[in-house]
Amino acid sequence: RLIRHYGYNKTTIADIARRAGVIKGAVYLHFESKTEIMLSLTDATNERITTELERIASGDGSPPERLRACLLYRVMTLYDLMKRYPHSGDVIASMLPEIVDRLGRYVRRHGELLGGILEEGRSTGDFRVEDPAAAGQLLADLFEFLTPPYYRFQSRDSLDRFANRVVDTILAGLGGGRC
Repeated sequence: RLIRHYGYNKTTIADIARRAGVIKGAVYLHFESKTEIMLSLTDATNERITTELERIASGDGSPPERLRACLLYRVMTLYDLMKRYPHSGDVIASMLPEIVDRLGRYVRRHGELLGGILEEGRSTGDFRVEDPAAAGQLLADLFEFLTPPYYRFQSRDSLDRFANRVVDTILAGLGGGRC
C-alpha cells in the first residue's frame, strides 16, 4: 500500500516496518532490501497470472479460443494492475535489471503455455505454424513488449477493443480465425 501510494523511491524500509507494526530490523529478517520486497511482490503477482494462464491453457475450448483467452487475459490483467498500482513505472525504472530478469522467467513460462496451445492447434488443423514452441515464445515476448504504459488508451474498453483486433489478426495469420 505504501509503495502504491507514495511510489517505490519515496517508500523506505522504516516506513514499511512502521506500517507492519514491527521494528525495522524485523523486516531485514525476511528481506535483504526494499528491492527484495518488490521482487517478492512481483513474484506473487506473476504467479497468480501464470496460474490463471495455466488454467486457461488446459481448459475447455478449441485451441484458438484458449489462445485468445490467454492473450487477452494477460493484456487486460496487466492493465488492471497498472490502474491499481500507478507507481509501477517508477518501480520498474528503479529496479530495471532485477525486474527484467525476474519477468523474463514468467514470459518464458507463458511462451511454453502458448506454444503448447499452438502445438495442439497444429495437430487439430486449427493452426498453420511450423515451430509452435518458437511461435509461442514470440507471442509471449510480443505481448510483454505491448504491456503498460497504456497511456494511449482512454479506457479499459478502448484497450479491450484494440487487444481483440490484435488477437484477431494474430489468429488469422495462424489460420485460427479471420481478420
